[in-house]
Amino acid sequence: MENYFLQLSTLVFAIFIGVTLFILSGYVRLPAIVLLLAGGIILGPEFLGLIHPAALKEGLRVIISLAVAVILFEGGLTLNPEGLKKAPKMIWRLLTLGVLVTWLGTATLLYFLLDFTVEMSLLAGSLIIVTGPTVIAPLLKRIRIKARLYHVLHWEGVLIDPIGVFIAILCFEWLAVEGSVLTHVWHLSLRLFIGLVLGYIGGKAITGLLRKEVIPEEQSNIFVFGAALFLFSISDFIVHESGILTVVIAGLVIGWAAPPRLKHIKQFKSELTELSIALVFMLLAANLKLESFLDIGWMGLLVLAGVLFLIRPLSVLLCSVGTSLSLNEKLFLSWIAPRGVVAGSMASLFGLRLAALGHPESVFLETFTFSIIISTILIQGGTAGMLARALKVEQPDKTNWLIVGAHEFSRRTADFISRNMGGECVLVDTNADAVNDARARGYSAYRGNALSTDVLPPDLFVTIGHVLALTDNRDLNQLICENWSEVVEKKNLYRWSSQSPEVEKKIAGPGIPVWPHMPKPSQVSYQLLNGDLALRQPVPGRENRGRVLLSLTSGGITFGESGEKDSVEAMLVMERLKTSLAGLLDERHVRRLEAKSYEEALSGLMDLARALYPDLPFDKISPRLFEREQEFPTTLAHGVAAPHIHCQDIDRAFCFVGIVPDGLTLRTYEGDSVRLLFLLLSPESDPELHLRLLAEIAKVASSAEKVEHMLGAADSRAFVERIKTNRA
Repeated sequence: MENYFLQLSTLVFAIFIGVTLFILSGYVRLPAIVLLLAGGIILGPEFLGLIHPAALKEGLRVIISLAVAVILFEGGLTLNPEGLKKAPKMIWRLLTLGVLVTWLGTATLLYFLLDFTVEMSLLAGSLIIVTGPTVIAPLLKRIRIKARLYHVLHWEGVLIDPIGVFIAILCFEWLAVEGSVLTHVWHLSLRLFIGLVLGYIGGKAITGLLRKEVIPEEQSNIFVFGAALFLFSISDFIVHESGILTVVIAGLVIGWAAPPRLKHIKQFKSELTELSIALVFMLLAANLKLESFLDIGWMGLLVLAGVLFLIRPLSVLLCSVGTSLSLNEKLFLSWIAPRGVVAGSMASLFGLRLAALGHPESVFLETFTFSIIISTILIQGGTAGMLARALKVEQPDKTNWLIVGAHEFSRRTADFISRNMGGECVLVDTNADAVNDARARGYSAYRGNALSTDVLPPDLFVTIGHVLALTDNRDLNQLICENWSEVVEKKNLYRWSSQSPEVEKKIAGPGIPVWPHMPKPSQVSYQLLNGDLALRQPVPGRENRGRVLLSLTSGGITFGESGEKDSVEAMLVMERLKTSLAGLLDERHVRRLEAKSYEEALSGLMDLARALYPDLPFDKISPRLFEREQEFPTTLAHGVAAPHIHCQDIDRAFCFVGIVPDGLTLRTYEGDSVRLLFLLLSPESDPELHLRLLAEIAKVASSAEKVEHMLGAADSRAFVERIKTNRA
């Protein structure tokens, strides 16, 4: 029972503290592995004694193996085939010639400087071949480097893991397992064959099941996770240690096939990978013996220096001969080769097995590998950003905008952004006429579906740093932002939505909702072309009568009015030139009411207004409106009523329509039951506008035929169209 609690506490502390340190690393801007190594050592037997990896016995090996499988499967899943095209020659050379230079070069240093046997030198050298996605991926997120360098390091980090593991197993078997050289080579060949074949077949099978929707959507994440572990274990059962290549290939096949919900699967696997890294590094670090690092000696430090300053630069230099890489790019690649969880886990597992066989160098094997891990992460990882800036290999800031929609409103918005922010605005639309018209007027426009990130040419795609979705469909806008969130920071994704801020908070979808007060973008475009609306850029600091859509300050762009009014450099303001009934209404403003009394109908319309525009001063509007309409109901003719009110706290007019098919108890002067209500709210500062809008409503009520025509509209959209076309 005591051993049970020791195992339980070891796993619980390793998981919880590991995940906590992973989160903390984002705040302190340090590589997560640095904190995990420190945390594992402090919580391990050397200090606090809260984590005891030895208590897990054979379970430690199982946990590490499964965690590595999850990590490498996620690595294969995230490999972009377009990345291979960026530098195919360099990537393949690093995976072949580069592997040999690292392996044999390190083994040579160990053989001559530490007087190890050939077998032990080759085994130790094989363990540091791998760079690994566990350290490369977070590093590449932290420093923004040129796309070509990014893909070289990412591809190398994922694919070099199974290669390095296979070579390490070959060396271990040569050292610790009896058998001829041909036997060991045969086992290696078999691992390659099983890994490639089973990984490909498994990846295709998983993709097929997802595409045919055999797997329910809500279970797709856990199915893929379970299937990856199943492939790993089956492959390992057939040929020992072949599972690593199997899961990489399976992930690669699934990622390239892009089945439904791939983005959600990647997100789920990414979280599992972070959990696996946290758990494994905490356990491995807790298993280290600090005194063994003191025994490494000066010759050991010389080997470390040789790996960092000689072996990696030599590997990159030889692999880059004849490529288009610049000198600065070669220098950067020469410096970046941090090792991670795969190297550490293999060293720990081999160290334990060699210790059981009585090999004296078993402790050094683990110590040497973790010395490489720690030094490369601290030295290379810590200076990568500074070196990228010094060598000028950083990715330029992504200042360009993708605006979805090529209508007039999108174009005017693009004009403001381009003129004041300097970046190029690219319009995308499925409407060929809108795209052609935009091109004819000098805009950069492309016809295509913005749901796909492949809608733009590659050279333009890499420059997009902001997305603004301006289609009339708020759900489509949200989906566009979701798809582009993989390549654009979430804080730079914007979308028009008709939902109120309160509703949007509950939805919590990707993309920042903007301009909820505004009608559909196509309607705004129509009114801009019709002269009902204007977009102006007034002088900052001066009073304007319109609504501020965009504000630009030294801190960036704000959708709406900036809180730093004194520092506003430019504004885009929407002003209404001619306010009409048609201009005020859209389908959201029309509702069928189940009401019997006039008061019930008014309450229903006020609830609609409050849901759409919660910022309006309803505490002032409601009492005055109800008091006025109770005393003198504003009935017109032919079953039409027009409750209305001025308010000094609003800056524009609003109109809401209630349709009561069965009629109210309230009647007009001819005796008709009120079936159509127009609730009008207008600013007190513009009485002329108020009278003009009431006149338009009265025109609708001027004949029974017009009223019946309006009431005969099939839905809210049709009602608004009849108002706009003046067919009443």
